[in-house]
Amino acid sequence: MKEYGPGVSVNSTICSLRFDITNDIGPPVLFYYRLTDFYQNHRRYVKSLDTEQLMGKPRTYDEVQSGGCDPLEGNDTVRLPYYPCGLIANSLFNDTFGSPVLQNTNNGAASEAYNMSNKGIAWDSDKDLYKKTEYNNDQALPPPNWRLRYPNGYTDDQPIPNLQDDEAFQVWMRTAGLPTFSKLALRNDKTAMRAGRYQMDIVDSM
Repeated sequence: MKEYGPGVSVNSTICSLRFDITNDIGPPVLFYYRLTDFYQNHRRYVKSLDTEQLMGKPRTYDEVQSGGCDPLEGNDTVRLPYYPCGLIANSLFNDTFGSPVLQNTNNGAASEAYNMSNKGIAWDSDKDLYKKTEYNNDQALPPPNWRLRYPNGYTDDQPIPNLQDDEAFQVWMRTAGLPTFSKLALRNDKTAMRAGRYQMDIVDSM
């Protein structure tokens, strides 16, 4: 199960990836994920966002309808905008990567985690494009593909996200120019990664 918050868990699959590092590397050590045949460069996809909404402005349903988020502006029945709206945000890559764990270490320990972080993965110029939203929880809805994480919409227990601090989101929103691309997911800027066999657990939400 993948835990998203109080009372919210989602069925998931864990893939354990084992790999060998033949020589000490870094720092820094950067970990990327790679997608193939995913066309982030499609003209309609690239345009499907609302820059003012991402800068924190609480854009209304009607304002979002007249913006660039087509075809995922909001819910027509309750007349609330999606936050964040648009195709790019809705398709956010949401696999979760654990830190690699060194197996059979030389110091006698059974394993040893090589701690990596998703902080510092976004460009500074990209970070400037996002501010904490002024929406209240009842003024917007999560986009369709985020409903596993927010099954009851935005609530006090699962509040509207602060995209200013979500660097994984910011990395995803910088669209790739080719259908095969890599995006930075984790990094360690202080510690060398020792040679050895590592295991990394990857959690995939179903």
